[in-house]
Amino acid sequence: MIEEVPTWNMVHHICPSVPLMPCWLSVLLLFGYAAFPSHADSLPSFIKTPEDYTGISRGVASFVCQAVGEPKPRITWMKKVSSPRFEVIEFEDGSGSVLRIHRLCKHQDEATYECTATNSAGEINTSAKLTVLEENQIPPGFPSIDTGPQLKVVEQTQTTTMLCAASGNPDPEISWFKDFLPVDIISSNGQIKQLRSGALQIRNTKESDQGTYECVATNSAGTRYSAPANLYVRVRRVPPRFFIPPSNKEVKPGGSAVLSCVATGAPVPYVKWMTGEIELKKEEEMPVRRNILHLT
Repeated sequence: MIEEVPTWNMVHHICPSVPLMPCWLSVLLLFGYAAFPSHADSLPSFIKTPEDYTGISRGVASFVCQAVGEPKPRITWMKKVSSPRFEVIEFEDGSGSVLRIHRLCKHQDEATYECTATNSAGEINTSAKLTVLEENQIPPGFPSIDTGPQLKVVEQTQTTTMLCAASGNPDPEISWFKDFLPVDIISSNGQIKQLRSGALQIRNTKESDQGTYECVATNSAGTRYSAPANLYVRVRRVPPRFFIPPSNKEVKPGGSAVLSCVATGAPVPYVKWMTGEIELKKEEEMPVRRNILHLT
């Protein structure tokens, strides 16, 4: 017969002659203190949850799900269908993903879609319902795209505008997607702006702005996507050349000299100074186009 030993007795059996506090620490280590969750870990918390969605047959639906936590949670979707019409696009920062469904089909796609965020601290869930309308079921006031974005080619650093106008009752709200992910206007620091008309204005364009854009109109009746349109950013590429090369200087011992070097090219080149194989300035401190070297 196995007799149950009280915890207090177990402590004395393990370390009878050791002071109480160190003994308790020994017991905690013995019974797997590492199994207790770390104070640094935190349960996932949603920062963006998928919303109920009403779309039209052969249209597009997107569900956005993002979460934070420590460690960074993993986002998964409940309804997994092995079809090329279903696509999960991850955010670059790893905060979540977008479940996108192409060519909506009423009988196959109408369902509740569940997003799960999981890390070592636990798991949370949220869900949204997809409703698909056939053409003869579209109610009055359903959003309509009157003007959608068109193919654009823009020179790097120039400003461009992707047009969008929509109607419906009530007036639809317009949002934008780029490469199937929501356009993050807030974190662009003013470089990307949505105008009152709904158009998307991009200033000081960069190569990273190149991609496929969609305008999305949403009101209480449902959501409609525009046809996708590509934006191409043309980058001039000119090899660097010295516009003002450094000139020889004669300096007396103990004197000083100033050497100047100016280069041109596209993109604008960095200019650095070297003596032999030794760089005189750290790479991250190299200025663009012009570099002045002071020698004393």
